Amino acid sequence: MPVASGDAKTIGPHEITASETDQSLAFNPPVTALQEGVDPRPMAERQGVVQVTQVQLDSTETGLNITLATADGTPLQIEIARFSKDGNALVAEIPNAVLALPEGNTFQRTDPIPGIALVKLLSLNATTIQIRVVRSETAPVPTVTLSNSGILYSLDPETDDQTAEGEEEEITVTGTRTPRPTRLTPASISVIDEREIDEFLVRDLRDVFRYEPNISVGNDRRYGLQDINIRGLGGNRVLILNDGIRVPNQFQFGTPSLGRDYVDLETLQRIEVVRGPASALYGSDALGGVVSFRTIDPGDLLNRIPGQSVVTSLSANVETVDRSSVFTGIVAFREGDLEGLLGYTRRDGSEARVPTGNEFVDARSNARNNGLGKLIYRLNDTSKIGFTAEFFRNEDDFTVAPITAASLIGPTGFRGQNETLENNTSRDRFSLFYLFDDPNGSSFLNAARIQVYYQNAEVNEVRTQDFVRTGAGVDRRRLRNLQNTFLDRTVGAEVQLQSRFNLDTVVNQLTYGVDISSTRNERVRNGLESRFNAAGLPILTTNVIGADNFPVKDFPDSDTFRLGLYIQDEIALDNTLTLIPGVRFDVYQLSTQIDALYLRNPGATAANFSDSALSPNLGVVWRATPELAIVGRYARGFRAPLYNEINSGFTNLTSPTFRYKTLSNPNLRPETSDTFEVGVRGAYPQFNFSLTGFYNSYDNFIEAFAPAGIDLTLVPGFPVNLFQTQNVARARTYGFELSGEYRFSPQADGFSLIAGLGLTVGDNLTTNQPLESVDPFKAVVGFRYRAPENLWGADLIATFAAQPRLRDNRPLGSYTPQGYTVVDLIGYYNITPLITLNLGVFNLLNDQYFLYSDVRPLINSPTPADIARFAQPGISLRAGITWRF
Repeated sequence: MPVASGDAKTIGPHEITASETDQSLAFNPPVTALQEGVDPRPMAERQGVVQVTQVQLDSTETGLNITLATADGTPLQIEIARFSKDGNALVAEIPNAVLALPEGNTFQRTDPIPGIALVKLLSLNATTIQIRVVRSETAPVPTVTLSNSGILYSLDPETDDQTAEGEEEEITVTGTRTPRPTRLTPASISVIDEREIDEFLVRDLRDVFRYEPNISVGNDRRYGLQDINIRGLGGNRVLILNDGIRVPNQFQFGTPSLGRDYVDLETLQRIEVVRGPASALYGSDALGGVVSFRTIDPGDLLNRIPGQSVVTSLSANVETVDRSSVFTGIVAFREGDLEGLLGYTRRDGSEARVPTGNEFVDARSNARNNGLGKLIYRLNDTSKIGFTAEFFRNEDDFTVAPITAASLIGPTGFRGQNETLENNTSRDRFSLFYLFDDPNGSSFLNAARIQVYYQNAEVNEVRTQDFVRTGAGVDRRRLRNLQNTFLDRTVGAEVQLQSRFNLDTVVNQLTYGVDISSTRNERVRNGLESRFNAAGLPILTTNVIGADNFPVKDFPDSDTFRLGLYIQDEIALDNTLTLIPGVRFDVYQLSTQIDALYLRNPGATAANFSDSALSPNLGVVWRATPELAIVGRYARGFRAPLYNEINSGFTNLTSPTFRYKTLSNPNLRPETSDTFEVGVRGAYPQFNFSLTGFYNSYDNFIEAFAPAGIDLTLVPGFPVNLFQTQNVARARTYGFELSGEYRFSPQADGFSLIAGLGLTVGDNLTTNQPLESVDPFKAVVGFRYRAPENLWGADLIATFAAQPRLRDNRPLGSYTPQGYTVVDLIGYYNITPLITLNLGVFNLLNDQYFLYSDVRPLINSPTPADIARFAQPGISLRAGITWRF
């Protein structure tokens, strides 16, 4: 939802809360610096008691800040176990710490600032410090912050208990690889957590970003969801991670378009999106941004019901428009130092109906199975090891609607064509990790994460075409059976380390590490064609179909080696200003293996490839006030060319009218980008907002199969057109994003207005024309209500999309997509703290509208007669229920 970063949100009974930190760490964030899950045990049980030797009081614009520090001057990393009011006093209990001051185990100051009569600290017991702040009778009512916090605790006796306990601060890990409040992160980051996935009845990857301006998900009517587009860049220019492991790249060659839909959303605890390049931390492919999926850990579920050693979650969802259903069961357990989790999801569905023109809609059925298993064993208070296994299976059966039966009729055309496609996708991954996390330790190394992994993804396509070939006045039936396979297999490892130290009085948090992986890619196409005579009797079965002599490979078997070294420092110059410089060095190598199948392509060639890149980054965070932050950054991004871009071996010398050949290009250079961003983010008691402006410059854009001349020697007397993937374009994008929420009441419940909008303008600087991969302006506005004690809630949300900005030299009469408005109504009801019902009515007005990401391939041709097949579903009802016990 378009809620500003750093928003203090009303949460359900299952929400995990966290507090922000000035020094880039959280009291108890949803995810710690490096770990996959949260240790549910209290901090005092996880590590030794820390001695506090210094207490400092500083006045602020709104009240008082309290800093606790250890002997080396490092501010204490605080977890607030309890925070309460006692008459006109605030009382905080800090676990895992004791006072060891020169003057003893008690600290006391009277009248430190107007409005506060007394501040007293004492060692409540051997493991806990108590802070008591007493309000005087003077006005204005002051607030109190704890160093490394920034959360305001009001001394007003009328303040609601929810405020006194502190409001949730959204934490991100992806932006800096360390837990950091989203609104205090230089990059523009969206976080979609499990609560939002449930609350907004998310079914697929497209639904995840339904209310996110400047982010879209493309769809192919035959092959399904394709890629994620961020600020005008999509495909393989956006890096997608699943628990830190790269999701397979998108593959396109001819008709097949194999997307990146390899992750089932029911297994996720959160999704984080970095808008704009992040190559300084993540390397190649993070040119347009990063999408990071994090699967659920045993502790995420066990924390729902404290004290239980076994917790089960069962959920079911149904959707009317495509008759789909989703069933998920997850069980987590804890036995001593061992935790485990088993989860299974089953999805079924069919084609989605549209408001008008359903005769054009292609019939399909879909079945998906996803299983997740985890084991985590705690070696000691600061270390643990874990193992994850996951399998993903997606079966999609597709039948082309009859509109294509007469799509091409002529002397050598086709008619009466029937076509089906069975597309089976699988992904298996296994990973083993070791985690060390000691944020208050005295050694230079206070956190480490090591992960090794294996991932195997395959796509198997079975395509059947039954049609009549017309020629010389005779109709002859032909039956084609085509089988294509695609393999993406990765073995890799990563090591990430963190060190926290002081240079004089400046606190530094260093994050550094190495990523290494090797990916194997293979693609084989095979096929047979049965031909029939005029009487309908079979006369020939052949593996020569058009220009193909099956089986064939369109690119040689390829191994891609990636090695990245990175370092980043979060430099807290004071309590308000933080600098975050970083740099990464990447090595990229492609090795090919040429075999007999690849050489069946006439004149096929292949080349190896190697390159390197240096990607710097500099971020700035300035807290102008406790409520207002100004952020900015410069980031360098790059994308190394892929195996199929460097090498391609398709040749067609049989066509009577158009003969062509594709050429390898070992001289391709990486695509690069330079990005500048500046943002203003505010978090006030009743209002929060985030405004970001950005400018991106791109060089060496890679264009697939650009014209490369004509060869007159391959076929004497007949020209053969040459095509080659080349660096041909420069581009730029610029724009802004704005999101926010205004609550009419200072309480956590009641009515509020929510809004989010985004505009990206893109230009191809080589052609001086608009960049047509950029989505049009989008605005999301809504009216929200939350009942007292979060018993139920509802959102009425309207989405407005404008007409896209297109080239002015398109062919006359080309299709131009129009803008649209769509209205949704969603809500939830907490039947009990452990049973939640979710309901949603989508496209409430039953309008027929088209997403630009779907119809973009049509913009340079006339409006097709079957345009309705590209429309979005009409009015639909979704319902879901979740029960935890």
